[in-house]
Amino acid sequence: MRARAELTVESGLDTACLRWRCAPPVVLRQTGPNRVHLVQAAGGPLGGDELALDIRLSAGSSLQLRSAAATVVQPGRPAAARWNVAADLADGASLDWRPEPTVVCDRAELRSCMTVALQRGARATVREVMVLGRAGQRGGRFHGELTVELDRIPVIVHTLLLDGADPVLAGPAGTGGARVIGMLAVVGNWIGGPPQGAGEQPGLRWAWSALDGPGYLLLAVGDRPAAVAALLDREARHTVETPPQRFT
Repeated sequence: MRARAELTVESGLDTACLRWRCAPPVVLRQTGPNRVHLVQAAGGPLGGDELALDIRLSAGSSLQLRSAAATVVQPGRPAAARWNVAADLADGASLDWRPEPTVVCDRAELRSCMTVALQRGARATVREVMVLGRAGQRGGRFHGELTVELDRIPVIVHTLLLDGADPVLAGPAGTGGARVIGMLAVVGNWIGGPPQGAGEQPGLRWAWSALDGPGYLLLAVGDRPAAVAALLDREARHTVETPPQRFT
């Protein structure tokens, strides 16, 4: 299956003006003045599916993107499912991307590519949570690429490779046996300071890296999706609620 959705957000006096065009299974529903949910209109994605979403935010506009439920990647024909997201943010725009976790089942494969292009004065908060397999499974294969550009200069070029059946990727030098991997990237203006150092508690470990520019990247691994998501959301809320702060 091939499907592409497009979403455009323009700023208004009291609320944003949202326009979109979508095709199942990539379905969009407006759930607030500046909020849109991704709604799965079919099972999957399945192996061989090619799905895409293009987002354009005008100057001064903002968008919160969520999903109605977890995305469950299931095996299909001998090919990876593909999910491509491209977001273009004009000056002063703000994107808060926090969908529900993505679960990669045994023998399934997902190749994800997300590109965020920010003009000076924009901000992007990107939170992703990957889960290797359903309960009792080791999990399939995930290849994720995240690229964030600020004024056409890359500040994040990050690749995440997971495979629950690969003893190297799932071993001590990889996820250390953790089934849940989370990432929070915050780039641009109007953000607070980065989290303070790395941390560890039973079933959860995390560390952050400052970027060569305004922003940071936080990575976490854990045993439970809820615990990983709560950690990343706590930092994301801190960032969103921080009063505007210009970087020079």
